[in-house]
Amino acid sequence: MTTIDKYKVDTNLNYDPKEHFWIKLIDNNMARIGMSPLIQETSGAFVAIQIDITENSLERGSSFGMIEAEKHVGPLKLPLSGIITKINEEVIENPRLINIDPYNKGWLIELSMTNPDELSQLISGEINVVEWFRAELKKFDEKGWIAQ
Repeated sequence: MTTIDKYKVDTNLNYDPKEHFWIKLIDNNMARIGMSPLIQETSGAFVAIQIDITENSLERGSSFGMIEAEKHVGPLKLPLSGIITKINEEVIENPRLINIDPYNKGWLIELSMTNPDELSQLISGEINVVEWFRAELKKFDEKGWIAQ
């Protein structure tokens, strides 16, 4: 875990630069997915989450549910193509876990990946994650999305 400004960032994970999800590879085909600390900051406290589980394979960028927070309501979009195999029921019952414990109890789904080649589109490696996170932090700050 690395601290960047006031954010604790797990640099051992992969990150989707577009949707700001973290992705933890469980084995060759399975991934656990959660939300980055920066999205938590810009969204505020999460109050409701709904995840659609389907037996069908979903494409990267497809909506897999909705999230409601103090400052944001919108769809959740998959960072990787695959089939959702597990939903974190604890986070459905208590969405604040995303804010309180994002890397442990606050994960969202587990996914059986159908296109592992998409992993190359993620940010990975400590140096790359830190550089990406700092650039995103600066961009979000310039847009006024981060409270001072």
